[in-house]
Amino acid sequence: MVNEVIPNERICSLREKMKRNIGWTDEELDRLTAKQWSFIDRMHKFRSYKMIAEVVQINDHCELMPKIGDKYVFYGACMLSAKESTFPGVCLWALAGIAPLTYMVMDRILSDLDPNEMWRNQACCMDSSVRNGGLGNVVFKVYCEKI
Repeated sequence: MVNEVIPNERICSLREKMKRNIGWTDEELDRLTAKQWSFIDRMHKFRSYKMIAEVVQINDHCELMPKIGDKYVFYGACMLSAKESTFPGVCLWALAGIAPLTYMVMDRILSDLDPNEMWRNQACCMDSSVRNGGLGNVVFKVYCEKI
């Protein structure tokens, strides 16, 4: 993330929005570091993208019976849109495998870098597959679309 000094006017404006819209207290806001303010100042950039985790491989089985091409869709890189997702259920094991990539996507967006240029763009669910003592395993390709 770019290390920059945020003007006091901007911080005052952000403080008021956070107090009014989210319910933050002055005490909580006073504890934020320059890095946290930089993140808050740039959060609006997330609104320009949705992140998709699309099934590209199914090893053995999955109780939810997804198909290749089924997707989880997220806004802000971390807010699941159940309405747009086509994966046949919300699976905590799948989401746990996808979660680390959300941080990479967020960092790239905040740094004005293309989130689709991540060096790692695949994740898999936490089940280890039948041959490794589990029941199945689903692999996802993670990418972003500009909205």
